[in-house]
Amino acid sequence: MGKRCVVVCSGGMDSTAAAAHARYIDGLSLVLLHFRYGCRAESREVEAIKAITSVLEGECVFQDLAWLNQLGNSRLTDHNAPIAGPVEGAEYPHEWVPARNLVMIAYAAAFCDAHGIDKIYMGLNMEESSVYPDNTVEFYERLNSVLPLATLIRPVIVMPLARMMKWQIVKHAHKINAPIHLSWSCYRSGTVHCGCCGPCYMRRTAHLMAGIPDTVEYAEGQ
Repeated sequence: MGKRCVVVCSGGMDSTAAAAHARYIDGLSLVLLHFRYGCRAESREVEAIKAITSVLEGECVFQDLAWLNQLGNSRLTDHNAPIAGPVEGAEYPHEWVPARNLVMIAYAAAFCDAHGIDKIYMGLNMEESSVYPDNTVEFYERLNSVLPLATLIRPVIVMPLARMMKWQIVKHAHKINAPIHLSWSCYRSGTVHCGCCGPCYMRRTAHLMAGIPDTVEYAEGQ
């Protein structure tokens, strides 16, 4: 096994594919860094992360960011707020969490600095970059110019999926044997994916476009 890297991993399909890329393509050992900030699907995300970590033979670190929940003004942390429907949820940032990725990268960089790790992997992709400003290549490239000034280890953010759409991620994940069947994409918690939020819609559509069956379950009728 090669050097260690940190993967900021939500437990979703994209970050799982990025983690598998780091492990199987780049030959790195993994520290999957997962942030608990009180989102609706937190329990399912934690369950997914543990299963994915086991398959990828990595280490999992959970970090509490409960204060993001306390800031409010996010449908993901306000359990009484409505979740957007499939199409509008995929095309508009209704479920925005204030500065979430900036906060997570700052912590990941500090973790790398403390533990001598020089790479941070993210599941950034083209499809979500059109909706969320903190998923754009420009955002992460600018962070890569700042991190050497903020750390001694000078970690670099690696974005293996940055030029891929969701259907291409599905194909890549299938090709490298990424355990996306264990991932949790849904904004809601539950026994199965709801099938009617933005991420569920994008996941199902991506599998259809890729011509590869989606192995996660969705709520009946969705």
